Amino acid sequence: MKLTSKVLFVLALTLLLSPVILFPGCGDNKAVPFGSKITINPSAGTLKNIPGDETQNFKVLVTYADGTPIPKAIVHISGTFAVSLSNSVPAYQFYFYPDGPDRVGGNTAVDSGFDAQTDDYGVYDFSVSVYGPGTTFNDTIVVTSGTAVGTATLASTI
Repeated sequence: MKLTSKVLFVLALTLLLSPVILFPGCGDNKAVPFGSKITINPSAGTLKNIPGDETQNFKVLVTYADGTPIPKAIVHISGTFAVSLSNSVPAYQFYFYPDGPDRVGGNTAVDSGFDAQTDDYGVYDFSVSVYGPGTTFNDTIVVTSGTAVGTATLASTI
């Protein structure tokens, strides 16, 4: 009799815990699925002999492996020479929206390593404002979500 109650207890406990065991990450996973792609346009930006601060817009597209856009995907955007807590001599500033500091209605300057979300069509637009004149650098802007990675180069020369 004791063995039967122990078996029933273990069976009941297993049935109650199976949803927790089978679905640990549902609803909390912000990364895109494996095999997804991130494309940045333009893939390269080179600014030459800039007379003052100059803005470069970028468009990120996040798609499933079959090319279908992923709406509301969370992406992480960073650049080594951008403004951040660890960079004491930055070469450029990220802006949350296109057109940098010249955006009509204002814009939000953000540090390197910020998170953003694509729109309903899998697109996120942002900008960088390169400090000039005399700022020279070569950098890579990296956009990630899960295992998907997209890169764009950004350079400034005299």
